[in-house]
Amino acid sequence: MVGIAILAVLLFPLAWVVLSSFQPTSDFYKPNPTLIPRTFTLENYANISAQFGPLATSLLIAVLSAALSLVIGIPAAYALAVFRWRRIAVAMFLILITQVVPTVMIATPVFLIFSKIGLLNSIPGLVIANSSAGVPFTVLVLTPFIAGIPASLREAAYLDGAGEWRTLLSVIIPTTRSAIIAAGLFSFLFAWGDFLWAVTLNTNGTITPLSLSLFKFIAYDYVEWGGIMATATIALIPATILLIASQRYISLGLTAGAVKD
Repeated sequence: MVGIAILAVLLFPLAWVVLSSFQPTSDFYKPNPTLIPRTFTLENYANISAQFGPLATSLLIAVLSAALSLVIGIPAAYALAVFRWRRIAVAMFLILITQVVPTVMIATPVFLIFSKIGLLNSIPGLVIANSSAGVPFTVLVLTPFIAGIPASLREAAYLDGAGEWRTLLSVIIPTTRSAIIAAGLFSFLFAWGDFLWAVTLNTNGTITPLSLSLFKFIAYDYVEWGGIMATATIALIPATILLIASQRYISLGLTAGAVKD
């Protein structure tokens, strides 16, 4: 019962957003608001056709950020798990620190660096910035998982003439598929819900992710809540589909490697 109550509290804002997307904006300003809309309408969805461009932009950034996080994080986790480096504990601690430091604290330095190397107002700039959260998370998730793989599997690959890269591609990656999917999914979600990097690294409005496009519904003296709720509901769809499709991989990927036999 306690779990159900906590789940209800967590899901209530999402349910309110979805239901509110079906009511006219004028109803938001009426007294005594209700959870169930007084009048159901699809007008909000008809008025946000311009949001599909930002939706595609967010999808592109999130997919590329997840891919970059895996491309960098998988070899790094393999190296930390397999090679007996004396400072591995220090390395893992430093990686963990990157997850603790608030992103807003490094926003200004990243902005200054990107402005010098020409990565402002660009898809690659946003991909690299969002990967700054995905790469450490991928390393932290995959390192204990890979460390728990029996050494005999790698030794068998070595006897067959495989090098480190071939062993990683042919043995480690297939074995750690669940953890890789979980790490990739969370890296995707980090970038999908990003707002800070989108507003910091986009100075002229040429790149507009979905989170940043919500400002279009906010005027000086009026907020088009219907459009905001409809856009937020659409933004929930890709993330929800991925979470449902990858549910079993998430549970396996985040728990495997935590206990050794």
